Amino acid sequence: MPVESPMLHAVAVGSVDDGKSTLIGRLLYETGHLNADEIAHVEEASRKRGRKFLDLALLTDGLRAEREQGITIDVAYRSFDADGRRILLGDAPGHEQYTRNMVTAAAGADVAILLVDAMNGLTSQTRRHLAICAMLGVEDVIACVNKIDLVGYDEGRFTELAHELIAASQAVDGPRITAIPLSALEGINITQRSEKLPWYSGPTVLEVLHDLDRPIADEAFRMPVQWVTRYDEGGADVRALAGRITSGTVRVGDEVVALPGGSTSTVSAIDVLGEPRDMASAPLSVALHLATDIDVSRGDVIAPVDDPPQVAARVRATIAWLDEAPLTAPSRLEVRQSARLVPAIVEELHERLDLDAMRNEQADALEANDLGIATLLLAQPLAVQPYAVNREMGSMVLVDPGSNRTVGAVMVTEVLAG
Repeated sequence: MPVESPMLHAVAVGSVDDGKSTLIGRLLYETGHLNADEIAHVEEASRKRGRKFLDLALLTDGLRAEREQGITIDVAYRSFDADGRRILLGDAPGHEQYTRNMVTAAAGADVAILLVDAMNGLTSQTRRHLAICAMLGVEDVIACVNKIDLVGYDEGRFTELAHELIAASQAVDGPRITAIPLSALEGINITQRSEKLPWYSGPTVLEVLHDLDRPIADEAFRMPVQWVTRYDEGGADVRALAGRITSGTVRVGDEVVALPGGSTSTVSAIDVLGEPRDMASAPLSVALHLATDIDVSRGDVIAPVDDPPQVAARVRATIAWLDEAPLTAPSRLEVRQSARLVPAIVEELHERLDLDAMRNEQADALEANDLGIATLLLAQPLAVQPYAVNREMGSMVLVDPGSNRTVGAVMVTEVLAG
């Protein structure tokens, strides 16, 4: 029996109308993951919109507003099997004003499928998506030069855009680029090749998704505490720390520390859905029982005594600003990390990324959908690591304390002293 590959988390991104939803629909259709009702629904919706073909984009464009406008607003997710590999695929919005949805969709993704219109070429939104992928630690991008049929299946145009994509990614120290010429509408190079592109001998989109090696996660054990439970068992007061393991493995007998407080103990038992285990690994949700009743609260991070994350109140970070009101410094906001919310000050804005020139420049403010670098001062120390080392420990969101709106996504680049 073949060994099943780990599930791959992919996200489709790109400028509006570049064909993301069509590509996803085509992938699901050609791999046999649409049932008869779904196909009939898409056929009827296609007829109502005057389409002379099966408009597979309508499969993922599920919101009424986006169907009326013909664009993707929310993030739609579908999963499917590809020769033993399970793939979770998200369709992220293309419009600039929905960049926040794209950030959400790409966070934690193993690979991005970036759509580029062969006629229009790279846009500022294309470059923004590459920069966000770099910021979020997405190491691989399948760059799909779509609508190759509209440029006469021209090899020269594909080569030109492939070089531009590689250069744009390198400018932001971004992900590896695998460029593929395709037509999502005609189904070329998505799951199978076509005689219309005799000059292309590379992989299809499905082949890259199937063969791609997932990034190796940080092996150090980390578990943010979601809940501290207490219950009576045979007259004894039992206390357990419930949460999801975000990286690494924990074993009975391991010495652990609760951060940021610093109390230490030993794991005496591990419970997974009522079943005792000797060990558990990411991404399982578990209840840890400790040998001693130490001070632990919701939002603390449990880690090995000999390999803990840093505890700090000041960090340097990349910020994706998502609010209509600009961010200036100093600004008082709140930082949410996992289950913990603490007041914070954006002390200083250092730079913003000019997406047209693909270089950082000095900035006094970040406008909506800008990417910038800033220093944050936290009212309380948090267990934190650079995002490149550990995504969970290095990611936060900024919250407006007045409205409780999420106004920014934060990826820690450096943990600072003081």
